[in-house]
Amino acid sequence: MDFEHETPETEIAFPEELQPEEVQAEIRRTRHRKELRLYRLLIVLGVLAIFYVFWRAGERPSLEELQSYGYGDPTTVTMLSTIALIASLFTGIGGIVIFLISLLFQYYAYYGGQLAYSIRVSEKNFPEIYHKAQEYTRLLGLKKMPEIYVRQMNGQVNAYTSWVPGKTFIQLNAEIVDLAYMENKDFDTVFFVMAHEFGHVHLHHVQLAYTLWPMLAMFFPAVGQLFYLGLQRAREYSADRVAQALTAGKAELETMMMLSAGRHAYKHVDAEDYVERINENNRALERFARWCINFGSTHPIHPYRVRAILDPEKRSGRLL
Repeated sequence: MDFEHETPETEIAFPEELQPEEVQAEIRRTRHRKELRLYRLLIVLGVLAIFYVFWRAGERPSLEELQSYGYGDPTTVTMLSTIALIASLFTGIGGIVIFLISLLFQYYAYYGGQLAYSIRVSEKNFPEIYHKAQEYTRLLGLKKMPEIYVRQMNGQVNAYTSWVPGKTFIQLNAEIVDLAYMENKDFDTVFFVMAHEFGHVHLHHVQLAYTLWPMLAMFFPAVGQLFYLGLQRAREYSADRVAQALTAGKAELETMMMLSAGRHAYKHVDAEDYVERINENNRALERFARWCINFGSTHPIHPYRVRAILDPEKRSGRLL
């Protein structure tokens, strides 16, 4: 496979034959079939966690009960009752309120980081990315284009999407944006990464409700963790399908090579050899090692993700 082509800086037009209805229908068809099932299961676990929290909060002993336990003088009993009351604030309604406030604070901290350290993409700053984001917004039928920021992250090749009340925003690490503006002039790979993040926006992965229930389900450590990680991997497969629909599959394999080999070496990777090696019948030890890493990861490991991306029938990717 030839990866030596260059994408001119002015080549930002989206294929005219793609229409919003077609793109959105393709996304609905190829979304990971277990994603919504896992999400609903985590909602059930989250509800059970809330009921358990309220049930435990109702077990706070009264003053009379504390006295009957033989704690002694009224001053000691009052102090113990006060401690029990404070503890109940962290396990009942107070605990849930504190949890929500801390969660929102974390979201705003992420957004504040963009305002403090990033460059916002606009018609004058990174205009190619801005116009492509406008096109993705139209194709996905979004009411409002997410704010997009470019931030230097000390060599880390990554991007992420988040939310604060009233808006969503995407961070593209400068190390990824470099692909388009430095030696490779590779806008296609940057656009695929951005399309993946738009997938998280379109599928509501970053909204509070979608995040809250899985986090509450973590109250049940083993089961909650198992299903939470499964949901996270399913979300990544679904976002990849959105990226494929938005870009017509352009640069899908190059993007995975970039994530594996880095922003400089990926152009020198023989992708066909990589695919052959991950598809060959590996020894049991190699298969088990991959399974172990994937089991504890929020993202599918790259061999599983590449197989899903290259699947001609676009079936759901492997979770375990």
